[in-house]
Amino acid sequence: MYFRFLKSFSNSRPPDRTTGFHLAVFLAFSVLLACSPDRQFEEDLAQEKQADGWRSYQEQSFAQALVNFERAIHLSPELSDAHNGLGWSHLSILKTAQIPASSITQALSSFEQAIRTNKQNADAWVGLANTLFLRRQSSSDYRSAILALDTSLTADTSLLYRHDYRSMADIYALKSLCYRYLGETELANQWSNRSESIASVEE
Repeated sequence: MYFRFLKSFSNSRPPDRTTGFHLAVFLAFSVLLACSPDRQFEEDLAQEKQADGWRSYQEQSFAQALVNFERAIHLSPELSDAHNGLGWSHLSILKTAQIPASSITQALSSFEQAIRTNKQNADAWVGLANTLFLRRQSSSDYRSAILALDTSLTADTSLLYRHDYRSMADIYALKSLCYRYLGETELANQWSNRSESIASVEE
């Protein structure tokens, strides 16, 4: 039908602007019809790979988690939580070893991309805070980590407490450590006390 349309069109009189416009619309619509199912398949597969990534992460198979998250991102570059999972996987693989600057950079880049695609991803803000705390290039890293933690609590909190940290007590504990490294002992103690208070209730 499509080729018959083109043939009949080529045998007709030279197209005016209106006919040309209609042809352009027809071609664009045909392309959309051809591409939409494939794109939806890729989106569904990306979601599946993202879920596989988090399952692998929970099983502490961090290398496999990296692979799954990277596949999800390849299929859907705007998938915020896949970038977020990639960042946490980089940190978890290296948390028991001395962390090279390049690995910190990879984690940082992943969390920043997660936030760029979804500023409400609270878990990515916590991941960013952890990465900045580990980098410790200057006092500004601690300040930025504190800001990231504060932002996480105003974002989509349904994304919090899914893995490494389990409650507000852990977030407050990290905030306390940031203030301690900044030499702000009074604030460090305040947040430490809040963390311990929450933890004692949860026990």
